[in-house]
Amino acid sequence: MQERAQITDNTALEAALNTQFLFQIGIFSAVPMVLGFILEQGFLRAIVSFITMQLQLCTVFFTFSLGTRTHYFGRTILHGGARYQATGRGFVVRHIKFSENYRLYSRSHFVKGLEVVLLLVVYLAYGYNESALSYILLSISSWFMALSWLFAPYLFNPSGFEWQKIVEDFRDWTNWLFYRGGIGVKGEESWEAWWDEELAHIRTMRGRILETILSLRFFLFQYGVVYKLNVQGTNTSLT
Repeated sequence: MQERAQITDNTALEAALNTQFLFQIGIFSAVPMVLGFILEQGFLRAIVSFITMQLQLCTVFFTFSLGTRTHYFGRTILHGGARYQATGRGFVVRHIKFSENYRLYSRSHFVKGLEVVLLLVVYLAYGYNESALSYILLSISSWFMALSWLFAPYLFNPSGFEWQKIVEDFRDWTNWLFYRGGIGVKGEESWEAWWDEELAHIRTMRGRILETILSLRFFLFQYGVVYKLNVQGTNTSLT
């Protein structure tokens, strides 16, 4: 159907197919939850509850939470082992420093979120030749996921946009970056010590091989971009 729409220049059919993809990914996944609300609360209260959840950015929170589970589930499959992350049991509504958020979510969310954003930009620049509306409908779920992974810790951080807290966070962040690691220095005190802790799971030969294979995706992206731009003409050699 997609090929026929392109051949006949049927933009309406093409847009409808992209819209169908959006509804399959976004709306249908929410249907079980809405039906559960309807059974428990009735139709009108269920709709109000669903809208209220969207206004409270619950979708952003659960998208971020899913990223945490996905990252550590994948790491455990590839490298084995597990680690307890102490979160404390203090007062719930407290401000989390920027450096602490970065330590907790850098490898699991921020790096991957930036990678998805860059891929979407590259796709728009070199791989997509249809209308802007079609691109938006096709990529909106990926943009939502990437932006949720990048900004959710700061949206839900109490006093996250208060100027004095920002100044204190920046000072703490710079101290953490420039403090050298060493024997007995913890990751909470030094960027260097934290980095060593983050790479502890790939010290084995098996871990290094698996990480190298995963990193080949960047080479494949570059390969695709180069030949999309016809830099080498008809030559498709890897070298």
